Amino acid sequence: MLAPVHGILNESAANDDVGLLAGARRLESRALAAIHDRYYPDLYRYLLYRTDDEHAAEDMASEVFMRFLDALNRGKAPDNLPAWLFGVAGHLAADHFRRQSRRPQTPLTDDLAAPDAGPEGQAEAHLRQAALRRALAELTDEQQQVLALRFGAGSSIEEAARTMHKSVMAIKQLQFRAVAALRRKLEATA
Repeated sequence: MLAPVHGILNESAANDDVGLLAGARRLESRALAAIHDRYYPDLYRYLLYRTDDEHAAEDMASEVFMRFLDALNRGKAPDNLPAWLFGVAGHLAADHFRRQSRRPQTPLTDDLAAPDAGPEGQAEAHLRQAALRRALAELTDEQQQVLALRFGAGSSIEEAARTMHKSVMAIKQLQFRAVAALRRKLEATA
């Protein structure tokens, strides 16, 4: 029995993916369930980091697997499973923001403040979070993706490089530039 592996990709997971993909191509429920169990938590965290919306992240993570099943049914199974899954997730996140820009909405939050945080503390925390979301939205798609993979999904640099089809050095540079750009944007609003 395959145990779920937390984390996008490690050495044994890479080896398991080959067997799981073979089973998925035959639409074996056990292989499909193992793929879902392995990748859903990371996809959800990645999408939550990108969108800051729990419901949208859940819907999009589910949509990734629906598209995976559709691809399998059409005989178009991916060769690199995590890269394909996170690529689809990235496209869904971009589509989400395109739809939002056409009809802007103000989100309602159910966040409960800590008992010792007064109204001033709540307002300050909300303003910091809103500034961070705006600054993240101003980054390039690749910068958003690398930050979401590294800090949202908890991917290692090597995992992010495989997922984004880039070298480890390119991911390091992209992450460095993304963090620097984010810092500049936040300092400009302060």
